[in-house]
Amino acid sequence: MNKEFIDFLKSKVSIVDVVSARIRLRRSGKDWFGLCPFHKEKTGSFKVDPDKGFYHCFGCGAGGDVIKFVQEYDKISFNEAVEHLANFCGVQLPRKEKVFADPNKPIYEAIAEIKNWFFKQLFEPIGEEARKYLESRRISKESVEKFQLGFAPDNRELFSYMRKRGFSDDILIKTGVCNRSKYDGGLIGRYNGRLIFPIIDSFGKCVGFGGRIIGKEDAAKYVNSPETEIYVKSDHLYGYFLAKRGKSRQIILTEGYLDVISMHQAGFDGAAAPLGTTISEKQINMCWNVCENPIVALDGDGAGIKASYRWIDRILPALKAGRSFKFARLPQGADPDELISSGQADAVRAAVENAIPLSDWMWEGAFALYPSETPEQKASIIKTLSEKIATIKDDSIRKFYSQTLKQKERELYYRPKSAPKVKKENIRPVIPAREKIEKIFVATALNHPYIIDKIAENFIGLELKDFQMRKIKDKIFEAYNNYRLKGEADKYVEAIALLKNEFAAEVKDAGLRVKFSRETASDEEAEKGWLKLMDKYLIDPLVAADLQNAAFSLESTFSESDWQRLKALKQEVISNRIDNRE
Repeated sequence: MNKEFIDFLKSKVSIVDVVSARIRLRRSGKDWFGLCPFHKEKTGSFKVDPDKGFYHCFGCGAGGDVIKFVQEYDKISFNEAVEHLANFCGVQLPRKEKVFADPNKPIYEAIAEIKNWFFKQLFEPIGEEARKYLESRRISKESVEKFQLGFAPDNRELFSYMRKRGFSDDILIKTGVCNRSKYDGGLIGRYNGRLIFPIIDSFGKCVGFGGRIIGKEDAAKYVNSPETEIYVKSDHLYGYFLAKRGKSRQIILTEGYLDVISMHQAGFDGAAAPLGTTISEKQINMCWNVCENPIVALDGDGAGIKASYRWIDRILPALKAGRSFKFARLPQGADPDELISSGQADAVRAAVENAIPLSDWMWEGAFALYPSETPEQKASIIKTLSEKIATIKDDSIRKFYSQTLKQKERELYYRPKSAPKVKKENIRPVIPAREKIEKIFVATALNHPYIIDKIAENFIGLELKDFQMRKIKDKIFEAYNNYRLKGEADKYVEAIALLKNEFAAEVKDAGLRVKFSRETASDEEAEKGWLKLMDKYLIDPLVAADLQNAAFSLESTFSESDWQRLKALKQEVISNRIDNRE
C-alpha cells in the first residue's frame, strides 16, 4: 500500500472515533483516556491524542497510529486494517496497478497558492483601504498574520499569476474563487475588492474563503465560498483549527469572522464560528471533541436570541450524557467584536464566565422571544418547549429535561416563600468534595516530585473538573515529558519547584485536610496516601456511577450493547475491589 494513500486515509479518519468504538474513553484536557486494551489495569493510563493521531499507554508502552491500533486490537494484518478504515470513512481503495493520488490535491495546492497571493496583496499599496478598515476595527497585525487575512484586488491579476504557476482555469473554478463568464468565457473573480478571510479545515488546509466588501456600498456586504469538492460549509467552523489547539480547551461559538478574530485577540483562544445561519450535527460534534460544554456567545439582541433558538433545534437531538452547551448573555444590542474593539472585553469575559446551561437558556429565551402576558400565551410557550424537548433522542436526557420543564412550569403557578435571611458574615463558601480531593492530588504531586513515577499511570488518567487543578496537572506532565521521561530527574524537580511557587495560593489549604500531602510527610507516606485516596474516592465511585447509568439504560432500551456494557462494568467493579484487597 503506497504512502500517499496511507497519509490520505489517516487525514480522513478520527482516531478518537475509531478507538472509542472499541473501548470507553473520557476527555481530559485536549486528550482522551481509557483503560488500556493491551494489558490489565484498573485506572485509565491509555491516552489518545486526536491532534497528532496517535495513542500511547503509560502502563505497558503500547502506542502507534490509528492503523496500528486497529491491527493490534482486531488482530489483523496491516492491509486488512487499512481496508477496514477505508470502509469506515467511505474512502475507495486504490487499484493495485495504479499509484494512488488524492483527486483533490490540485485544488488544495491551488487554493493554498491563492491564499498566499491574497495575503501579499493586503500589504501592497492596493490593499491600503483594507488595512485601514482593519485598523478601524482594532485588528492587530499579529491577528492578521495568525488568521492569514488578505485582500482581493478588483482586477484579473490573480488569474494571470495562477496560470503562470501552472494551474488551469478549470482548477481555479473548482476552488470557488471565480466563475466563467457567460458572455466571453473568461474568468470572473468572486471576491474582487474584498477583505479576505481564509477558511481553514481541521487539518490546517485552506478550503475556502469569506470576503467582506471594502469601499463600495452598493455591493453585498459579505460573499462566502460556494460548496466545492473540498468545502462543505456545514463540515467546518471558522477558526476551529486554532481553537482546538487553544490552551483554554473551551470552545466559544460566535456568529462572524471578526467576532472570532477579536475574541482570539482578547485572549479567548477557543473562539470559532459556523459558516452559516445555524449549526450542523458535525459542527456540534467538532465542538464536543474539544470540550464537554461549548459556550454560545451570539449577539445580545432579538436577532441573536432567535439565532440561538435555531441552534437549539439542532443541538437538542444530538445531546449526549455529559455533553451539552452553555449560553452567554451578552449586553443588549452588542456583539463580541463591538464590545472588544470598544474596550469592553471584560463584559464579554463576564458573560462567558457566567454562561447558563442550555435548559435554562431555553426557558429564558422563550419568554424573551414570545409574548407571555396571558395564561394562553404562557401555555403556548410551554407547548413549544415540550415539542422541542420531544426531539431529544437520548431517553434519559429527555426525561430530565421534561422534569425541569415541569418544575419551571409549577413556578409560574406558585410563588415560592421567601427564604429566611442569613447574615452575610455567617455565609461560608462550600467547596465540593470532589474539588477538595483534586486539590490534594495536585498538592501531593507538587510537594513530593520524587513519587511521580509511582503515580504517573494513575495521575495521567484522572479527569479533573476544577480548571486550575487541571491546568497545574497539565504543567506537571509537561515537565514530566520534557525532563523525567528523558532521565533528567534534577531538571524535573526544579521545574516542579517553580510550579509549586507559581501556584502556592491555589493549593495552600490542601495540607490542612490530609497529612500525606504536606511537605513534611515522607515520600513513602505521600505515595501510599495518594494511591489509597485514588482507590477509595475515585475509582469505585466513578465506575459505580457508570454502572448505574448502564443499568438505567438497560431498563429503558434492553439493547444488546447496553447488556454487554453492564456486564463489563460489573466485572470492573469486582476487579477493583479484588486489587484493593491485595
